[in-house]
Amino acid sequence: MTKRRGVTEKDKATKAAKTTKTIRTYVANSSRDYNKERDEKREEGSEHEQDNLHGQDVDIGEDMLPEQEERNIEKERRENEKKEMERRDKERREKERREKERREKERREKERRERDRREKDKEQEENENDESESEEEIPVQFGAMTNQLQICNWLVLHPSVLHLANKMLDASTKQLSTNLPLTTSTSSPSDNDNYRLIDEEMKCLFLQTRNPPNHAFDKITQKIFGHDAYQSVAKSINERYHKSFSDYRYQLKNVLSTLVKEFRQIVESGYTESSDPTDKEVNNFISREVVLKRILSRYVSAIDFTKLSETSLDKLIEFSRKCFKIVWVETESANIKEKVKELDVITEDLEIPFRSGRNIASSLKLHLFS
Repeated sequence: MTKRRGVTEKDKATKAAKTTKTIRTYVANSSRDYNKERDEKREEGSEHEQDNLHGQDVDIGEDMLPEQEERNIEKERRENEKKEMERRDKERREKERREKERREKERREKERRERDRREKDKEQEENENDESESEEEIPVQFGAMTNQLQICNWLVLHPSVLHLANKMLDASTKQLSTNLPLTTSTSSPSDNDNYRLIDEEMKCLFLQTRNPPNHAFDKITQKIFGHDAYQSVAKSINERYHKSFSDYRYQLKNVLSTLVKEFRQIVESGYTESSDPTDKEVNNFISREVVLKRILSRYVSAIDFTKLSETSLDKLIEFSRKCFKIVWVETESANIKEKVKELDVITEDLEIPFRSGRNIASSLKLHLFS
């Protein structure tokens, strides 16, 4: 019994050990198989999801591509339309600007032509009046005579005319005596010299001031001819040179207007950067040569340039350039006259030596009477 019991216990222990081993092997195999199957399923599931996601990306990209392209095309179209509108607007403004400049140019040109026509008509009327007065003053018999001596000789041969002339003179001067001696006078060389001298002095005076005070004429006439301002001879001489100054101003404006027209042609040809002249352009255009040979040529002919200072010459050039700028801007003669008058401050104290050496006008100190 004891032996059987021992065997039995041994067998039971062996069998239990085998069973435990079998169970452990089964559990290990089962766990391994389970883990393997789980990993395989996980891998399969991951691949399936990636396939799905890839398919979705492809679908989304294929769907989004036409929409993005369409938006880009629309954006480009709008930008092109905007650029085209800006270009057209710019062309329209440029066209309007050119048209405005053209109309302004035509208006100024029309005003200039009308102003020149009126001045020309006025000048012609004055000339006709002067001619008619001359025709009335000079009889036909004296038309071919060139000096007063010839007229006197003719009167000697026609005493009745001379006698009548003396009576008319007596009546005009309201003299009481009717038995004045029959006297005649001839023009002396000194009178001719005096008139040449006063012509020079008046030109010198014009270079100093374009609107001189009355006392300037009185002083020059008195120093050259010896006549006081209240005498009729002095008044006649002064009246003559008042008219000369009007002619001087007119001729100066005409020369400047011609130069302005020439410069406008330069502007229109595109040789300048702006429509209005700069100081540099004016200085180049109104050079010293232009001042002496065109603008002031009528008045500088009697100047003694060997004694004329550079300062005085520079002042005359400065005056001429400022006159050019005035005529460039202004169109009305009255405005031009007033603005040019304001430039007297540049030249009124100039000492301008003339060839006669008298220099009466230069010694007047005009600024004291302005």
